[in-house]
Amino acid sequence: MPKPTSLPAAQVLCRALMAAGLLLPLGAMASPAGDALRQLQGDDWVTRNTTLADLGITEPIVLSNSDSRHEFYVPVPRGVPIADATLNFDAKYTKGEPGRTSLVLWADGVPLNAQRIADGDGSIARGYTVDPRGRETGFLRVGVDWQSEIALRHCESNRATANALTISPQTRLTYRYDASAIGNLDDAWGTLPGKPTLIVGGDKLNQQAFDSAWRVGVALERAGKRVAVRAFPSVGDEIDTRGLQAPKGLAQIPAFASLADNGKHRIANAAEIGALLVMGAPAVAGDVVIADAALRAKLNQALDALQAQLAGDADAASAFQSWRERRVPLAAADLQPKEIRLAAMGRQAVIALAADAGAQGAGAFDSAWRRILVTRQVQVKTAMPPQTFQDGGLRLTALGGSPNSFNVVASGDWTTTFPLAAVSADGRMPGELVMDVSAAPGASSTRPVASVFWNGILLAAKQLEADGRPERLTARVPGYVLGVTNAVRVTFQRQPVSVDCNEIPQGYPVNVLPTSYVKPEKAEPDGTFVGLLPLLAGSPQVIVPDSYLANAPDNLKRLIGIASASGISTARAELSVMPAGQAVKPTRPFLAMEVPVEGAKPMVTVTDRKQLRIDGRNATWLDISGLEHLSSAEVVSASGQDGVLWHTLGRQAGMLDAPFVLNRGNVALIGAAGPVAWIESANPDASHPPGAGESAFFEWRRYISWSVPAVSVGLLVLILILILATRASRRKKQDSK
Repeated sequence: MPKPTSLPAAQVLCRALMAAGLLLPLGAMASPAGDALRQLQGDDWVTRNTTLADLGITEPIVLSNSDSRHEFYVPVPRGVPIADATLNFDAKYTKGEPGRTSLVLWADGVPLNAQRIADGDGSIARGYTVDPRGRETGFLRVGVDWQSEIALRHCESNRATANALTISPQTRLTYRYDASAIGNLDDAWGTLPGKPTLIVGGDKLNQQAFDSAWRVGVALERAGKRVAVRAFPSVGDEIDTRGLQAPKGLAQIPAFASLADNGKHRIANAAEIGALLVMGAPAVAGDVVIADAALRAKLNQALDALQAQLAGDADAASAFQSWRERRVPLAAADLQPKEIRLAAMGRQAVIALAADAGAQGAGAFDSAWRRILVTRQVQVKTAMPPQTFQDGGLRLTALGGSPNSFNVVASGDWTTTFPLAAVSADGRMPGELVMDVSAAPGASSTRPVASVFWNGILLAAKQLEADGRPERLTARVPGYVLGVTNAVRVTFQRQPVSVDCNEIPQGYPVNVLPTSYVKPEKAEPDGTFVGLLPLLAGSPQVIVPDSYLANAPDNLKRLIGIASASGISTARAELSVMPAGQAVKPTRPFLAMEVPVEGAKPMVTVTDRKQLRIDGRNATWLDISGLEHLSSAEVVSASGQDGVLWHTLGRQAGMLDAPFVLNRGNVALIGAAGPVAWIESANPDASHPPGAGESAFFEWRRYISWSVPAVSVGLLVLILILILATRASRRKKQDSK
């Protein structure tokens, strides 16, 4: 009998030889272009460069106390390892007083650098390698410790007034990460850069796509991003090709050869757009995409044209088809109504929204709902901000405030930061800030002081009993303190010197309690921007001329900036598009962009974007022409509704490049970096919403302030009259006797 294994072994050998023989032709058919496309298909690495300026820290941070600490939270992909991570710390120091001065730099509690500071002036500009591990918090916590010990004897003052460290906003974190590890919409939103790009289908949009784009743009702004709007390129557009290099193996393809580092280049055909997608060029790179039918048509046109150029190379054509299916799935089919999807577009993953999903997307990515987006694809029928004020307030712990205690030797800060949209909902704005704090007794008999700041403005202060029991500070929140991003800070100050200097000063615990909250107030229109903010946060009307849709990217940028500054609700607002020159009759609180409003009597008149005129009550205050890159905003009333009327000045319409809030007066002249001039023609007391953070007594306080003296004088006069009348009566009685 033959061996049982002889025949199977022979069969295996024959099959192996046949397979080898069959693979030879395939190997011979492989091409350099096909190999290059297959390599690009597997490249998912993304490079990020995040500066402190991207986080909204645009001014240098100065540490000058004897013992100062500052922390930054730099966003990174949550739970995803980061490669080649480098923290480039950029700072300058001044040491004018003798003694020991040191600097310690931390990353997630681990020291990166510790050094003594020499006398004189100097700079610290170094890169420090950061641990590449994934961070489940979604942040790299960077700490800076600055210590100056200048006291020569115990209990001497240790305030290093001449020693300071200045941290530049250009301090940055650079890293790479594998984009394929980002598996859901929540993480994708969290990994957006500080300046994300919003891609729309073209320069000209229909009303539906335009509507979705401005809503998503405002949502990005309120998330602390500085959004740029870019139209997907078309044939004939001029692009910058500097730095572009065609992958090896594709340089001979005409579409790639024409784009290789040519500086300014005008797109000659659709195939070149396809090549830009393959190379991941900035001209086609975005972070958020309005995936309407126009964009899908452009994608397919570009990919089909490039496919035609590769038709002569069977291997390259097959590899490109595979690349196309994986890297541009948005070209294959339209998104479902109200759909939001995490998808690839070229070499980058994008958040794609259906043309009708703008309001739903802005609502779904709100901090209240975003964490539930743990999938790559959702259909959102409704996403409205929750009515968090039903219980009378919003706790600061819900806004990111830490409930943990900390020790304070001389001075210590507790801080929480949140967008204005988090505390403005349902027609309400922050009215009252209630801070519950507690402090342990210290060695000094001097009681500690707690001071409350909103965006750096002192609202309340109190000397604490410091017996470990809860104590309350209450402060009215005036409109002028509000910003796009708001920081509430509580500073605790202690006297660290012990009796007779017998003890080394040490820290004692303090706590901002979780019961602290922001209380909203429903303000009424009073002719000011502040009085209008709650109405625009309700269900406003956004009105634009139809010309805005013909030059969508630039006009979207302007609308996003002024809508964010006005507190417009992205979920409840209604977009109205008016024919050029036609006046509008608003039916709800409104934001009108270069549209005449029927019945309005504005102080500001802009003629042909050239002449600016501001009329006072009895005379013209300003009549000027020749201004450029400016715009005006004014509070007006029309048809029983209140709103903001906005105009641009100059042949080149002004852009809004920095976030701001319209929170002063009733007229603002606006430059690229925000308002450059304010006019407060209304009652000065109108800068605060009526009753904000006060009892009913506050409403009558203005009247009581003059009525109490008047009543007092009246009573005094009445008493004198009664006394005189009594004396006269007595005299008459005596005379009658």
